[in-house]
Amino acid sequence: MSTYVVMAPPEFEDLAGDPRQIDRLAFVPDKFSFLAFLFSIVWLLVHRMWLVLLGYLAVTLVIEVLALSISAEAMGIVALLISLLFGLEAQALRRWSLERKGWRVIGIAEGVSRDDAELRFLHKEAGPAAPAEQATDQNQRPGRTPIVPRIGSEQVVGLTLGPETRQ
Repeated sequence: MSTYVVMAPPEFEDLAGDPRQIDRLAFVPDKFSFLAFLFSIVWLLVHRMWLVLLGYLAVTLVIEVLALSISAEAMGIVALLISLLFGLEAQALRRWSLERKGWRVIGIAEGVSRDDAELRFLHKEAGPAAPAEQATDQNQRPGRTPIVPRIGSEQVVGLTLGPETRQ
């Protein structure tokens, strides 16, 4: 099962409003991105992540300049490690880019696929379940609290964490 962060655009009101607005939600997976690992620049262009693209190109340029003075084999290994790190952090950078554009996190969903996660999220947000289902759900997960990808007022980007400020 994969975890997806559900993000809504700035003008999104709520799930009870116009059903056509639900199609505008972004389900960003929290997992390794093979496409970002293999085709980094194309992946960045498709997702319109301009600042991240500039940073990626700057890092790539530094690697190329260092390759002129250091052995090409060593720089090839460094380039592979940077691509691997980018594949690991690509989805977190995508969430960060969406937050910069005014999108907000409205929930977390789990599912085998994106469609499954979307169905689970919308079913959970639709309203209370039947009493029998509600009792079994409460037995399995007592005291559920929502997971928020922030710590205090600090934004969590990738593997960087701020100080713990929960009470």
